Amino acid sequence: MAYDVREIANLVLEIADGDQIPVTNLDINKIVYFLHGWYLAKTGNPLVSAKIEAWRFGPVFRELYSQFADVGSQPISFRATRRNTTTLEKEVCYPAITTEEFEFLEPLVHQYIRIKTSILVDLSHVPGGPWDKVFNHDTDINPGMEITNDAIKSFFSQQARH
Repeated sequence: MAYDVREIANLVLEIADGDQIPVTNLDINKIVYFLHGWYLAKTGNPLVSAKIEAWRFGPVFRELYSQFADVGSQPISFRATRRNTTTLEKEVCYPAITTEEFEFLEPLVHQYIRIKTSILVDLSHVPGGPWDKVFNHDTDINPGMEITNDAIKSFFSQQARH
């Protein structure tokens, strides 16, 4: 089951807070992208249901960018929310992930939260990678600059073999 991207972002933020490591908007977008890629490579299924777009500084989930836009480049100090469809009240998004999923994701989160923002950007911009192929496309038009799950899965599956 693919999760709401805000749920996975909040999981990352909880782990980062526990490790006392600040995470910015740019960081969270890259970290969730990498988690999504490794999860796709391992399971063949998407971790998150959100569309991923190729922006100047790498892969971006529009939902996350807008959720945390007000903090700019400062560390995120709150959790992503959504409207409850019944009460219309804002509620924090927490994933109900399985133990197996948590055991897969947690070490990756610990690894990626320790990587400097500039390196996360570099890793997401690797030549021939999904972002590079979409952002530096060969056609005149590329509406939405979407990075597809197929492209991500193919790339991360190849990386897992090396």
